[in-house]
Amino acid sequence: MPKRKRNSLGKVKHYRQRSYTRKNLLRRRILKWALGLAALFLVGWLVAGPVVDFGSGLWYSLKNRPAASDSSAPQPDSDPAASGSNPEATPEPEQPEATPDTASIVEGSWSYVSLSALTSEEQAAATAADLASQGVRYAVITLKDAQGYIYYDSQVALAAQSKAGMLVDAAMAARVFKEAGIIPVAGLSAFEDPKTPYTDRNLSVHYGSQDVIWLNAAADAGGVPWLDPTDAAARQYIADLIAEIKALGYDQFLLSGVQFPSGYSLNAAGYDAGLATEIDKTAQLSAIISAWQQQADADGSVLWFEYPADQAALETSDTIGSLAGLGVRDLVLDMDALSPEDDGTQRTAALNAASGAEHLVLHTGVNGSFER
Repeated sequence: MPKRKRNSLGKVKHYRQRSYTRKNLLRRRILKWALGLAALFLVGWLVAGPVVDFGSGLWYSLKNRPAASDSSAPQPDSDPAASGSNPEATPEPEQPEATPDTASIVEGSWSYVSLSALTSEEQAAATAADLASQGVRYAVITLKDAQGYIYYDSQVALAAQSKAGMLVDAAMAARVFKEAGIIPVAGLSAFEDPKTPYTDRNLSVHYGSQDVIWLNAAADAGGVPWLDPTDAAARQYIADLIAEIKALGYDQFLLSGVQFPSGYSLNAAGYDAGLATEIDKTAQLSAIISAWQQQADADGSVLWFEYPADQAALETSDTIGSLAGLGVRDLVLDMDALSPEDDGTQRTAALNAASGAEHLVLHTGVNGSFER
């Protein structure tokens, strides 16, 4: 039986199918590579610009950065000429207005200011402006009077019972007068003080060695007590007031009543330093004035002392001893105390007694003037 021939076409057909499959796979791979390369090219094209710009900027910044050790190298925009700009010059800070020197003695007229003119800042400013227009250089503001009243809100313990019903803003008054070019002067009555002895009787003048407050006249005749000038606590009270007022803006002070009592029964007065008949009043007061002046010098203050011209005219006075021996540097004489019948003798004697003072002001009424 003859052999059947194999179907050669079947084999050829099978080969062709396998060849087609391989070619198809190869095409797919080529297509994938082509797509991958195209995608990679697209991504590279998209990021190449920013990357190049960043790299270039970084390289140039590193290249142009000054060396760390060269602290004097100019910084960008630090040279106005290089940048071509003309920046505005920085304005110089305004200089504060010069404040008047209120701790120096200058010549000029004085005026004693009524406290009713200081009840508000507007009133005080108007008063100061009016006085300045008149050429006044010193304004005396009474902060403790001869009745013992305190006219500002003092925090000194002994002053608590002596405050007046009307108080002024002492710091405001000092500031307003300084702004007007006027020197504010704090007026204080020292030992002529009828109120404080009743607050602390140990500070008062006594009858001899008795523990009884001395009065300068009988009680039914209006007699009043005085502070004892020889008592350390009494002197400290005045010194404390001066220090407190200094802090409120006052550099100059006018002290009156720096004396021994006037009135009747003076021989019966007793002091810490002894009986009135035994005391060297000139020496006692001179020591007080010297101590206060030394403290004022240390604090940058000026103390004026005011005395009645009729007492200054006496060779020896019951109240101050000898004016010439007190050692007062800056003196005010109350000329209203002269006798109306004085023919000039008292005045001349008072001026002679005051000749040792470095500065002398004559007080008449509400005004004062330097004596040349």
